[in-house]
Amino acid sequence: MQAYNKTDQAVHALSQVIAKFNRTYVPQKEDDSHTNFYFDAISSRLYGRWAKADKQAYCLVLNVEYFEFQLINEDRRSIFEISIHNKTIPELEKKIAEFLPEVGFKKEGFQDEMHYEIPEYDFIDTSFTHWKDNEIKAWKAIRSLANDACHWMKSHVMADGEIRIWPHHFDTGVYIEPNAKRGLGFGLAMKDPMVGEAYLYYSGYGLDGTSIQYSDLPVLDWGRWEVTEKWKGAVLPISDLQKDAEAKVQTFIKQVSGFMV
Repeated sequence: MQAYNKTDQAVHALSQVIAKFNRTYVPQKEDDSHTNFYFDAISSRLYGRWAKADKQAYCLVLNVEYFEFQLINEDRRSIFEISIHNKTIPELEKKIAEFLPEVGFKKEGFQDEMHYEIPEYDFIDTSFTHWKDNEIKAWKAIRSLANDACHWMKSHVMADGEIRIWPHHFDTGVYIEPNAKRGLGFGLAMKDPMVGEAYLYYSGYGLDGTSIQYSDLPVLDWGRWEVTEKWKGAVLPISDLQKDAEAKVQTFIKQVSGFMV
């Protein structure tokens, strides 16, 4: 899991370049969702949002397999690429900013600091070097599993919501309201002090004056409950998913949903 955490942190730091593109050129939304990403395992791309310039739409993406940023057009074709290898984040931002006017974006504001903070990773000011194949393969597998898990959860409770990655905490997650009384949050979180490694989480919130009483909690076949003043819900550490991951995650979703909904 150490290799996964290392790669996860690197992708998190690099993804802030996409967040800046989204922040600068995508119409703002009150919940900040215009800055979100989505990871597509088929193309190995971390996608930002679509932004228009001169009546055309463009999206800045991080191709984790090719280890480069790409600006793609509506045909999903890359019209600009820049390798990440041996470059710092400021160097990458500068090169991207220099190209953006060629397709109609003003470069002013793109390199401004974001309105939130991410962890001060010890590598943040150094040049990036290409990650090893096994490292990015493991990262892709876990983030792909997170996408699948979000789809399974939505299908199981018969509700819909956008699966997205938030740039500040870098969760792959979804929020849905299956009925008037419940709000449900589900996803994959980065390693943090609560669990000590990356994990799937499932939390519930009372709506319309209702509440969820976290008592008489059912025993979970996989995962555990975390009920504190700061957070209430169930977690499933990624290290528990070395074998039979699909079956374990689906059992986790079924059992926690039975309590939440």
